[in-house]
Amino acid sequence: MIDVVAWLDRLGLENLGSKWWRRRLFRCLACGAVLRKGPNAYSCGCGKSYPVLANVPLLLPDVTITPAPAPLTEAETTQVIAAFGIKDERSTRQRIAAIFARTYQFADSFLEAENNYLLQRLAINREARPSVEALAVPGSGQAVFAVIRHYVPATLVCGAASSHNVRIRNTGTEPLLRRARDGWSLALRMADLDADPTPLPVTVLPGREITLPVRLLAPAAPGNYELSVVLLHPDGRVLPASQRFPITVQPTVKRPYKVLDPIRGPLPADYDADHMIGIRLVERAVNLARARRGLEIASSSSPATCNLGCLTVNVDIDVQTMQVADVVFEKRGYSNVIFACCDALHLPFADATFDFVSTFAALHHFADPVSVLREAVRVVKPGGFVAIMCEPTGHEFEKPHPQIVEVLEHGVNEQIFSLDEYARMFHTVGLRPTSSQLDDDSLKVILRR
Repeated sequence: MIDVVAWLDRLGLENLGSKWWRRRLFRCLACGAVLRKGPNAYSCGCGKSYPVLANVPLLLPDVTITPAPAPLTEAETTQVIAAFGIKDERSTRQRIAAIFARTYQFADSFLEAENNYLLQRLAINREARPSVEALAVPGSGQAVFAVIRHYVPATLVCGAASSHNVRIRNTGTEPLLRRARDGWSLALRMADLDADPTPLPVTVLPGREITLPVRLLAPAAPGNYELSVVLLHPDGRVLPASQRFPITVQPTVKRPYKVLDPIRGPLPADYDADHMIGIRLVERAVNLARARRGLEIASSSSPATCNLGCLTVNVDIDVQTMQVADVVFEKRGYSNVIFACCDALHLPFADATFDFVSTFAALHHFADPVSVLREAVRVVKPGGFVAIMCEPTGHEFEKPHPQIVEVLEHGVNEQIFSLDEYARMFHTVGLRPTSSQLDDDSLKVILRR
């Protein structure tokens, strides 16, 4: 596919190249073969089939589609149309009503939390979901947790105090109550040294996960140590994870990666202004690279790359949001925007498909951002670029914003990484920063393979 498209591009036949590219764009998640588009589904010779609903392919494993408990009312349909600023026509109302006539269920709790969420974001609260606090009833269960991953470097400086993210999962049968409910705080230990623990901002139900920045104090003497992760209770209980991690402590440490040293940009007035700064940075990179076809991961209903003069594929896990986005962009006259429902950890594209890959304020929402970056590296062409835009940075999470707590309680992943943690992520997947900018605490980085 890539050779034919590149040949057509070199001949100046970009429109023909894009048509060829579109026809062979989606790949089977099971075998990797090119999918054939039918009237209502994409199919593969291996027997796999992926439905197309409201013009959006569902290239997802293990999704169950069921009728919605109740259709949208006329008033709710009006509210959805008004929220997206499109003309209220009969055909539009019918399409919007059809989109919300179905719901989608996933086996993965985080995918499930991200889905069927559009109405709640639009303040149309149709389901009275019980809160985490209501579900968290302590009983006679067992409190156990496991470390899913941590971001502590393998080598630390003697006596240095630092802060690193740690992701844990409640693997027991007892809810891990938040600190404000006489619950737990997360701590890191080496050589029995305790730095300040981080209180759990929300209760973690059995099977759920959370990422928290935790302070660490390295031993003063050089040597090889073990890092342990523990939960501390106000009554003096100490709940350790079963895993321990080897850490070396040295007088000095030379990092094998380039430290991020972003230029300081303007203070954005708000969320939209911050995104506009990111869009301009990506636009400049697109123009310099003469990029023709890009991918935006977790674009939601407002892809930031839609006006860059190139063809963009926009993927997100929220089925209803992507279906509404397709309606909105069709009504606005866009022909260069493709929407698809995909899991960013399993992108349905061949290697080296895109000239660039971008995300806007999205990478930190993924439980495993390194795996997302690996997929981005896989699908971008050699010499292409990856744009990570509008990522929050910092480690002050002891008193999280109420909005963050609300999102966490809904089950959506929220975490804040440091500049050093981002630098190590990029190095791990073979990405090299070519430019970086920090606007207040919003990081924007252009990276090359």
